[in-house]
Amino acid sequence: MVVLAVAVMACAVGNAGTAWIIGLCVAMVLVTALLARAVFTPLKAVQNGMYLLREQDFASRLRATGQADADKIVELYNTLIDSMRAERLKTLEQDRFLSLVVDASPLGIAICNYDGEIVQTNPAWDKMQSAELTKAIDAVADGETATVRVADSLIVRISRLWFMDKGFRRRFILVEKLTEEIAAAEKQMFNTIVRTIGHEVNNSLGSVMSVLESLAEMHSDDALTSGAIAGCGTSCANLVEFVRGYADIVKLPAPVMEQVNLGDWIMRLKPTLQALAASYGVELNYNLGEGERRIAIDPMLMERVLINVVKNAAESIAARLAETSGTLEAQGVITVSLTDEKQAGMERCCRLSVTDNGKGISPEVSQKLFTPFFSTKHPDRGLGLMLVTDILRAHQAKFSLTTSAETGLTTFSFTLR
Repeated sequence: MVVLAVAVMACAVGNAGTAWIIGLCVAMVLVTALLARAVFTPLKAVQNGMYLLREQDFASRLRATGQADADKIVELYNTLIDSMRAERLKTLEQDRFLSLVVDASPLGIAICNYDGEIVQTNPAWDKMQSAELTKAIDAVADGETATVRVADSLIVRISRLWFMDKGFRRRFILVEKLTEEIAAAEKQMFNTIVRTIGHEVNNSLGSVMSVLESLAEMHSDDALTSGAIAGCGTSCANLVEFVRGYADIVKLPAPVMEQVNLGDWIMRLKPTLQALAASYGVELNYNLGEGERRIAIDPMLMERVLINVVKNAAESIAARLAETSGTLEAQGVITVSLTDEKQAGMERCCRLSVTDNGKGISPEVSQKLFTPFFSTKHPDRGLGLMLVTDILRAHQAKFSLTTSAETGLTTFSFTLR
């Protein structure tokens, strides 16, 4: 370009021909156009690439221009955009996979924002929520994991953890239901203990009672000795019945389900329940509502549940009246209620509740309920509640036993579906 300019000037000064001057000027214009193309083509490629990046268009590619320098820029851009598109696709696939895993997870998962407020949850979390569980979650400190038995039969492991997001900590909460696993472990332990005790007791008492029968025949003419032998035999028989009570729970049959109208089923049990309540001097009321509620249950097993629950309620009322010498203004009342229940993911649910104004359950006792061998009544040894728990779990029912702090009423409720 400089050479052409000097040549034009030389021709003008040296009075060269006009044709030479025009030719050199045309050459200067052509060279200038080529230089401009060499400069502006790469700039235009850069501008197009910047526009595509700004619009986050990772699918489009730049086309080669035929200009060497510009094509180097185009090739570099296309390589970078291919890498970014692959990385973005990988991230989207990972996010999608994690989202599916979180939604399908049996663990309740809640993700918080940077201020610690819950902004995203999965279906398992939504199903678990209750006032008692919320209190349990709030009691767990950040970065810690705790296993908690909430007010009903639910046992959970709560973890409050965090992960890094854009350089900042974001908290998330995991709630894992341990009820089934712990119940299965407790049941296995209970079965092993009962089988071992039953085997040893039956083998030992069999020979003892045989000897007692022989001794009774030998000393039939001695009233004092016969009485002592008969007392020993009665004690042995009572011990056999005691062990048999535990063995009956171990041998509990699997439920045979059939569709039952719960209202009619309860009314068929009314004479039995009324007689049971009357034996404790307790009034029994019903609040069954209207309409047909057909639920699949094993009627015989659930009959044992309802009778045990009403019996426990009546005994609780009797204990309270005994402590107050029967001076309570309100005498013992038990109410059997049946209501519709709505739960996520379930087509039809019914809640059966037995409420009493008995002695009530302390917070300390509520934490130990539904565990093998626990009972507030020493002679009962927890058999009734263990039987009820096993039957309800076999029906996959959600159940709870609580005393209201406001009313003082105790309610055993279970949800059937």
